Amino acid sequence: MPDNDASTAKTLTLVAIILQAVFFVIGIFEILAFLPLFMNQPINLSTVNPGGPEYVALPNVIAVIFSVALAIGILWLALDYFLIYKKIKEERIKEAETPALILGIIQLIFGGLIPGILLIVAWIKIKDSVNRQGSTSSGTPPM
Repeated sequence: MPDNDASTAKTLTLVAIILQAVFFVIGIFEILAFLPLFMNQPINLSTVNPGGPEYVALPNVIAVIFSVALAIGILWLALDYFLIYKKIKEERIKEAETPALILGIIQLIFGGLIPGILLIVAWIKIKDSVNRQGSTSSGTPPM
């Protein structure tokens, strides 16, 4: 059974995953709500790309942008679940330490502010748990 720090890290990771899922669903609803507004609205590319196509339909541009954003959202959910949450749940806490820090920093950089902060706090809790397990197994009493 994981100690209190590992349990807290697991909860923080779960909250980060839930928030990412909520943002993902909101993103899908935004696409569905705003796509009809942009139907058949061309973008003039003649000034941007001389000799290329003069117009491109705005829905195509929006679809590509949101498809990439949604794919990244799915990637974050999968990485957080499999590299952090699942390992803590299976009590392989040491293996979740590095992914929690790396994914937390990357998510902070690329716009996942709240989940990024939650993952960094989870990393701190994982590190505390690992340190406590190391001190307990070496024979020194935990503090």
